[in-house]
Amino acid sequence: MKVVLGVLLAVVTLMVASVVVNPIERLHAQVVQPLIPASDYVTLGMVGIAAGQTARLNALMLPVGGPIIAGGSCQVTLAFLDDRGDTLASTTLPMTQNQAVHFDYPAPASVGASPVEIRGTVEPAFVIKAGTVASVPGRCPVVPSMEIYNSSNGQTTILLTQSHVLPQVIPLTAAP
Repeated sequence: MKVVLGVLLAVVTLMVASVVVNPIERLHAQVVQPLIPASDYVTLGMVGIAAGQTARLNALMLPVGGPIIAGGSCQVTLAFLDDRGDTLASTTLPMTQNQAVHFDYPAPASVGASPVEIRGTVEPAFVIKAGTVASVPGRCPVVPSMEIYNSSNGQTTILLTQSHVLPQVIPLTAAP
């Protein structure tokens, strides 16, 4: 009986040791698109837009893994900013699980052959209707992207999927 227990203990020890010593062969990474938690405000990189082109911000809302809180809904604010950070155009749209929304910004008539630098921002929010109180904050998992396409034929020339989280800053006013 002691011999059987000894052999069993040795086999289990060797199995555990092989996983601990050499775990890399058994583990595989999965590449996933970063999600935007409900409170994050993200920007996509700067891109140039020239005459005859349109910029499009896309936001895909992933499933939330359960029912949305009664009276609650998700929305996203999509905005285009210039190289100084000034808002060129923005909109706020309702979102539904497993569906995407988009917002287009055509190059202004004043843009010539030289591209003008712009960037897009995406800010999802969980909204509760008046009179409804939630005990936990809601989440609106959103995957953002931005593309530049030819306005006449719809061909995409640039596609950005890498977003960068921006800090939520409360503006302070200077004392007189």
